[in-house]
Parts: sequence; structure tokens; C-alpha cells
Amino acid sequence: MNRGFYIILIPAALVAIGYVVVFRYIGVTPAYWRLILPVLLFAGAMWWLSRRTGRKTGRKTGSGAP
Repeated sequence: MNRGFYIILIPAALVAIGYVVVFRYIGVTPAYWRLILPVLLFAGAMWWLSRRTGRKTGRKTGSGAP
């Protein structure tokens, strides 16, 4: 995976963990769906983009035409 994704993912994970810890500390039950939904959407977008990039790369290398 590209280093740029780690630059985004690590702080985002730390913010999500802090979100849960702070709300538990003050006695409020956090809405976990607010954390899970963006994670699933982001993972789906990453998967879709990786498949799309792979297909484009496969087509370019397969053709001998300039």
C-alpha cells in the first residue's frame, strides 16, 4: 500500500480510538455506526479503486499498439 494512505489512516485510527475513549470517559455511549460506516465506505472505495487501476494497467500492457 502507498505511504500516502498510511499518512491518512494512522491519524484517522487515532481519532476514532480517541472518540471512543473520550465518550466512554464522560459516560456517553458512542454511536459505533458512525465509526463503522465510514470505515466500510473507505474500504470499499479503496478496493474499487485498486481493481480499477489493475484493470487499466492490464489493458495498457496487453496491447502492442502505440
